[in-house]
Amino acid sequence: MSRSGTISSNGQELYYEVHGDGQPLVLVMGIGYDSSLWKLQQVPALSKRFRVVIFDNRDSGRSSRAAQRYSIGDMADDVAGLLDGLGIPHAHLLGLSMGGMIGQEFALRYPDRLDRLVLSGVGASPARSAFDPIRIWSWVRSHDETGETFGAQQFVWLFSSSFLRNDAAVKQTLALLASNPTPMTPDAYARQAAAYQRHDAFNRLCGIQVPTLVVGGEQDLLTPPWILQEVATAIPGAQLRIFRGDGSSHLLPLERPAEFNQLVADFLSEPVPTPKAEPVTPIGMVVN
Repeated sequence: MSRSGTISSNGQELYYEVHGDGQPLVLVMGIGYDSSLWKLQQVPALSKRFRVVIFDNRDSGRSSRAAQRYSIGDMADDVAGLLDGLGIPHAHLLGLSMGGMIGQEFALRYPDRLDRLVLSGVGASPARSAFDPIRIWSWVRSHDETGETFGAQQFVWLFSSSFLRNDAAVKQTLALLASNPTPMTPDAYARQAAAYQRHDAFNRLCGIQVPTLVVGGEQDLLTPPWILQEVATAIPGAQLRIFRGDGSSHLLPLERPAEFNQLVADFLSEPVPTPKAEPVTPIGMVVN
């Protein structure tokens, strides 16, 4: 089953798509991109086992543009309104990068509506950093007329070195991004970046009570393993998985899709655990 449309949520008009049947699984994209990236690798695989819901965050893709500044918490409220509009009382949630921050806030604000949480390539407190790459990217995005410098920064920070050495893959990805009919405007990116930079949920992560998987790659420059460890340690009972080797970048879902999708599907399908505080999986236990 597949369908798409627009739903009014929290003062925004959110474009969404639903694919497959089964337990609902909401995929939340990171800063600057729309839900079309999920359709490359995650939707075809995960929709075989779940009812996958993808959507464009406010200020991106086919969703509405915000009239004023907002927070990551506001974007979590957007997700709740989307689920209301779709008639979904509760769901799993997978968030990538900023999407994981939205997932953190959703878990804290709507604990009864969340079954399991997967956080990929995510920190919890960029607001505590005097300087953050997103702050630099936002400035470049507003001043780079051709977009070449901004694009180069994205590729260097988000992809692995093995990907960057694959000329055909780089050109194919550039062409895909260039073909997007609804690219994000500089002002919209600045609003998302401002929300990202103000986010600080670190001291509140102990309030997340749903089973949580934190996953990332050893070559991730934006959210390296120590940041993932920090997040996983703060969430009671969270599991931590670090990918090693080629493709272990910030964009694991795109570079290591088969392993990533299998890990996510297996975690979401595990029997419900008995509530108790469990130690974080040591960082030495990795996916090769």
